[in-house]
Amino acid sequence: MSWLSRIFGGAGALADPPLPRNAVVIPDDIAAALIAGFGDLGSAVETALRAHLAAEAKLAAARGDGIPFWLQRDAAQVSDIEDELRDRVTQRRTGETES
Repeated sequence: MSWLSRIFGGAGALADPPLPRNAVVIPDDIAAALIAGFGDLGSAVETALRAHLAAEAKLAAARGDGIPFWLQRDAAQVSDIEDELRDRVTQRRTGETES
C-alpha cells in the first residue's frame, strides 16, 4: 500500500492494525466453551494448552519417541532373549553338522 493511500484514507486506512506476534484470534463459540469452567479466557486457554502438551508428551513417551532405536524394546517380541539365542545356536549347529 502506498503512503498516499494511507494519508488520504485509502482502503487500508480503516483496516485493523496487525496483531502482535503472539496474539491469537479464537472464534466466539470456542471461547465460550473454554470460559464455561474458568471464567477467564487467558487461564482457560493456558490450561487447555498445557493439558494438550502433557498428553502429547505422554503419548510420545508411550511410543518411545526420543529413545534411540538401539535402546528401544521390540513390543512384538514375546519370547525371552535366552530362548531366541538358544534357537540360533541350535540352527547354527544343525547347519554345521549338515555341511
